[in-house]
Amino acid sequence: MTNTRNLVRIVPMIAIGFIITLSACIPQAPVCPTPQAATESPTIPAPQEITPTPTPDGCREPGTVQRIQMQSTLLNLDMNVSVYLPPCYDPLLEGGYPAAYLFHGQTFDDRMWLNLGAAELADTIILEGAEPFVMIFPNEEFFYRPVIGNKFPEAIMEELLPWAEEDFNLCQERECRAIGGISRGASWAMRIGLTNPRAFSRIGIHSLPSFLGGEGQVAEWVKVLPKGELPFVAMDSGRLDPEIKSAIAVEAVFNQLGLPHTWNLNEGRHDEEYWRAQVDEYIHWYAYGRR
Repeated sequence: MTNTRNLVRIVPMIAIGFIITLSACIPQAPVCPTPQAATESPTIPAPQEITPTPTPDGCREPGTVQRIQMQSTLLNLDMNVSVYLPPCYDPLLEGGYPAAYLFHGQTFDDRMWLNLGAAELADTIILEGAEPFVMIFPNEEFFYRPVIGNKFPEAIMEELLPWAEEDFNLCQERECRAIGGISRGASWAMRIGLTNPRAFSRIGIHSLPSFLGGEGQVAEWVKVLPKGELPFVAMDSGRLDPEIKSAIAVEAVFNQLGLPHTWNLNEGRHDEEYWRAQVDEYIHWYAYGRR
């Protein structure tokens, strides 16, 4: 601004590459397709090149976190929003900073990602040379409400994004924006990201649960995406996640329709222990995935 890393070893005179495909089967699922490390359509154009925003030389300060209330007319409430600003954040930096909009899971709030260590991890990798980026964590106060008739997506697109880009020095190009979430937040990230392809270039779907509309609705969203503006998706779930069947079905849709994505099946369940184990990978992906 997550979940695979490439290790390249160079041996004199000989380059040897191995690709290992691991497949996993979940006992509860009648059919367990082999997870694919990445699926990408050969007709998709390369992502737009953007000059990275450097951290100022000599900057050793940690980033900062603010918790702000943003008035939402659509939701008829003051929405709590936690905002992470990178080390040595410059409100006048030319071009602005890329941003990741990250949603929490059900029963949690806007501090979920921060409690998992997202800010400290971002500080570490930015001070080690990653491109500085901003993270914005909106709170869904009524996380028990059904999707039908829920104005949360409209509040994100029509109120949160304009507010964030007015109050903070953010790059406003599509290639600068990512959206992601954990559990219920993953459902929102997928729904908002796929139905607003001109707003987000990347979507993080972490521990996707079952959701209203199912994989059939996901297929309809993907089919109408502009071919030159397909987002890149990163998906992951734990092998023992009780919601794994939903995630597998959605990943199969991405495969069938050629949506570029990665799919990682890791050890773990649908709980904080799993997300804490994966959050380092998530933050690395949001930091580096744009390049």
